Amino acid sequence: MQISSGRPKDLEKRAKILQAATSIFLKMGYHATSMNQIALEAGVSKLTVYNHFQDKGNLFICAIERSCEESICAKEIILTAETNFEHALYLMCERALGIIYLPEAIKLDRLLFDLAAEQSPLTEQLFNASHMRMQVVWCDFFQQAIDLKFIRADDCTKQTALIISLLLGVYHHRVLLGLASVPSAVEIEKTIRDAVEIFLLKYHL
Repeated sequence: MQISSGRPKDLEKRAKILQAATSIFLKMGYHATSMNQIALEAGVSKLTVYNHFQDKGNLFICAIERSCEESICAKEIILTAETNFEHALYLMCERALGIIYLPEAIKLDRLLFDLAAEQSPLTEQLFNASHMRMQVVWCDFFQQAIDLKFIRADDCTKQTALIISLLLGVYHHRVLLGLASVPSAVEIEKTIRDAVEIFLLKYHL
């Protein structure tokens, strides 16, 4: 990942390039996307794209990281001693599914499958930028809950794996394969309530 620096106009161009790259990569896939297309969509020269990002692989990862950071970090919840933890957990689940079932997120997962199938070295970087970033947010949430003695102490990655499994199950795989539609608001609400109930049965103090 590159560190952004420079004048405001440079940062503005970089942001436009990242926005254009994210849109085209998710629409066309990695291999079908060219730097020329991205430059045209961003309204900059191809040389400008290469000045900010040394190659397509670097631009791809930077674009996905930016997209994931914007969606995932905006959903973090800070707990206090006065927090109703069950409600906070419900909100975390609701916000997580709100991200996971975004059209862009579904396209991203399908793109991840394509890269994994060809054993691309970009697979792990993409996975870290998306799924692992989500895990970090969940682990921080559960660590807060443990510190405040809302839940029993355990490995936060295990707690995260449990809640994500409860929320997604086999149905999410069917969605990604195009065999099922994104669940309705009513279905999502029921899934979350069931997931919260089962999680608290195991971890609530």
